[in-house]
Amino acid sequence: MHRKLLLLLFSLIIITITPSIFYGAENNEMAADYVTRIKNEISADISKLKDTADSELADMKLTSTDITNRIHDLEAMSQTLSDDMAAWGYTPEQREIHANIVTELITAYSAYLALIQGHAGSQPASEDVMTLANITSPDINTSDNLRQEITKVSRGLDVQVFYLQSKISKLRLDLSEAASLRKQLKAAQEGGDAIELPRTHILSLENARINAALSRLQVRERMKVFDANVSTIQRLRRRFNDIQDKLSFPQTLLDSIIEKLNARLKELSAEMSEARKALESANSSLKRARATLGSADVNILTSASASYMARNVRVNYWEYMITMINDEAEFVRELQDLWRKRFKLFNDTATGEEIWKIREESQARIIELQRQLDGVRSMENAMIRDVASAQTQATAEGVTGIIQQNLLQVVNNRRKIVSDIFERYETLIPRMIFYYQRLYDEANSKMSAVRLAEKVSSFSKETVMNFLDTELWQGEGYSVTVSKLTIAIFVFLSSFFLSSWGSKWIKRKIMKRAKASITAANAIQRITFYILWVAFALIALNIVDIPLTAFAFMGGAMAVGIGFGMQNIFNNLISGFIVIFSRPFKVNDIVDVAGTQGVVEDIGSRSTTIKTWDGLDVVLPNRYFLENTVTNWTKSDLRKREILKVSVSYDSDSRKVEKILLDVVSGHSSVLKNPAPFVLFKNFGDDGLEFEIYYWFELRKGSGAKISSDMRHHISAVFKREGIDIPYPQRVIHMAANNPEKIPEAENDGESEK
Repeated sequence: MHRKLLLLLFSLIIITITPSIFYGAENNEMAADYVTRIKNEISADISKLKDTADSELADMKLTSTDITNRIHDLEAMSQTLSDDMAAWGYTPEQREIHANIVTELITAYSAYLALIQGHAGSQPASEDVMTLANITSPDINTSDNLRQEITKVSRGLDVQVFYLQSKISKLRLDLSEAASLRKQLKAAQEGGDAIELPRTHILSLENARINAALSRLQVRERMKVFDANVSTIQRLRRRFNDIQDKLSFPQTLLDSIIEKLNARLKELSAEMSEARKALESANSSLKRARATLGSADVNILTSASASYMARNVRVNYWEYMITMINDEAEFVRELQDLWRKRFKLFNDTATGEEIWKIREESQARIIELQRQLDGVRSMENAMIRDVASAQTQATAEGVTGIIQQNLLQVVNNRRKIVSDIFERYETLIPRMIFYYQRLYDEANSKMSAVRLAEKVSSFSKETVMNFLDTELWQGEGYSVTVSKLTIAIFVFLSSFFLSSWGSKWIKRKIMKRAKASITAANAIQRITFYILWVAFALIALNIVDIPLTAFAFMGGAMAVGIGFGMQNIFNNLISGFIVIFSRPFKVNDIVDVAGTQGVVEDIGSRSTTIKTWDGLDVVLPNRYFLENTVTNWTKSDLRKREILKVSVSYDSDSRKVEKILLDVVSGHSSVLKNPAPFVLFKNFGDDGLEFEIYYWFELRKGSGAKISSDMRHHISAVFKREGIDIPYPQRVIHMAANNPEKIPEAENDGESEK
């Protein structure tokens, strides 16, 4: 009986663990080949137009000689075109239409001639993989390179598909236009509808036909390149599948990779030293430009302001560069750790816990890197817009000389930020994402229930069974063995999960039907959980025939524990129910209690969890909320007012300062428009004019400290630009030089002045 129960126990363990092992796992095989389907779709589109195109272009002479002669004829025609059209009696509008068609014909014939001469006898270029075919002992690097090569060629294929589809659409339109023009010409020849300009109409028909011929040729040539790249992808994938069973990852390869990464770190260190020197030089140049500019407005375009802008962008370039070098160095260190993890996974030296950790960390890092890449692309787009704006400013009418040179330098420096910084990021981050994705896939492949089964089967079954039959204690009519106790514990733990599921189900029903608050629903859930837990525990003991008297020896210890150690627990339980039903706060409220500020995450029966602004989860006993003052910032209103104090020198224009401060606070995205922010000239301080900014923000959408910090940065930048000084503390003492007797009195009673 016990052995049957034991087998049932292990079966339940396997059933419980297996889904979690395989949940979210990805197939290691390559994705289904979609390239053939795309090729077939494009080929089908071309086939639909083939007969129509062949019929329309059958009588056209499209050899190199014929086209050359036709171009000469059209060029000769254009020489006498003005006189001819005058003789034909064309109006000015009709002359323009006819001349444009002749020009378009020459252009189309020239493009067709260039295409057939440029591609005659040539084969489309394609990626070759002959070097990979000679690999006899492929390692993990080979597999990675093949994956990256497949991805690169596939992305190029997407561009070619778009080009082919656009050319096929162009061919369809050209054939349709030619058919329409031919129909009109035929109707006119048969005495039907008259054509206003027969000569122009004939040339328009010829133009539509040569454009159709050009589109057909472009589709054919591009299709050759497309087919070549399809073949390349198929060869790469076949090679990838061939080497999967032969891959190796020896220690020597890991050492070689780590050594190369260390060499890269040294290169980055040298690059960082040069960048810091360049930044120091750029800052010195910027200071000189600022001194030359003086108190003049930077926004007013002068030679001094243009020079200052050029040097400021140069400083920005080197600041970006230093940040990027730091990030790349961090990436290189991450890669070293990543390759060590891949080595352990490949050679099966990682424990199950390590595999789980690698999988979770790599998944989180992929998401983080993707967000970083999105941020870089957003900054790159903004910089490109700045380049366009600066280019417009530099080429504006009236901008010449040294001003234009400096503005063009601004354009060049911003372009260098895009090319040297952002494009480098767009190479580094996808590379990191690729390697973390490989690490994630490899960790996934190692998580298998087979590994668990292998570990269990490694034990001696007989030894295990003897151990499980060992008697722990016995009493009147019962005995407790290891197997019975194990089953009881398993059923008891199962009862815990069942109680949790049942209480949550009841909570959902209450919230759905009774429309109860989340706090009340949580309280009912916990009470239900304890009731179900006790009930299931008693059922579990009864199922395995263990009477309650078997645990009688624990009663005394429990009584002592309740007497000495559980007084605070019951105190907190009672306090918890008071908090739940009196509702001084609820989940997601922002509170301040006993010096702890944060968001209420959970209100439990014994304690309440608050997530502080530092991201820490603080668990406070419920009695704290009855013994201390609780400040609920969001009970009735989510808005909070902040005050930001600013001091400026006495020689500043107070009205101008007030306007600047109001513009800064009103322009911040997190500051509420209602109530509207306002600025008060608060006092004539010891060191300067004192202003106070009053503004409101929503606690759920922003941080007062962060908003104040942002505004201080902005105020500092605007004050520097506007020439407004923030004063240092200073004291001036007036002394009576002609009356020495009053010097002690001045020392004692002297007034502080600004």
